[in-house]
Amino acid sequence: MKNINKNTVFLLVLVLLMQAPTMASNTAGNTQDLIRAAMVYNFCKFVQWPAEEAPNHLVLGVMSDGFEIPDFSSIDGKSVQNLPLEVRTVSSRKDLAECNLLYIAEGQTMPLQDAFAVSRNESILTISEIDDFCTRGGIIQMVPRRGKMRFFINLKAADDAGLTLSSQLLNMAKIVEGD
Repeated sequence: MKNINKNTVFLLVLVLLMQAPTMASNTAGNTQDLIRAAMVYNFCKFVQWPAEEAPNHLVLGVMSDGFEIPDFSSIDGKSVQNLPLEVRTVSSRKDLAECNLLYIAEGQTMPLQDAFAVSRNESILTISEIDDFCTRGGIIQMVPRRGKMRFFINLKAADDAGLTLSSQLLNMAKIVEGD
């Protein structure tokens, strides 16, 4: 009976140890997604879309490679500036035109320049964590640093898209030059 208990305990401990890295990474991933979602939600509060294109609801498009899709479900359905926020997956240029905000994940399949061309014409706030995102033409780049999330803003790209960013948002960001 002692051997069975020792073997059972050993197997249980082994299974738990094998799952520990997965559980830890899932928790870290969930925390990262919650932080990312909160930042995107707060960015919405400090953006003004052109009056002639004033939305009656906000659509956050999420563009990714399909394998690692950031989770924005925590903000889906929330209200921003008295407008409901809807989160959608984006997979084509046609989908982009329906968005007010676009989060571009690393490893997305659509070339950035294609996404930027559409976003400029449609007054879409582009957001990503891709390296050099702002210098390549994106509007807001989130940058994790020392356990905190910082962000850069490309004012020219925002102006080109017809978006007005609040001075409060600009004061918290590092302003960068870009395409």
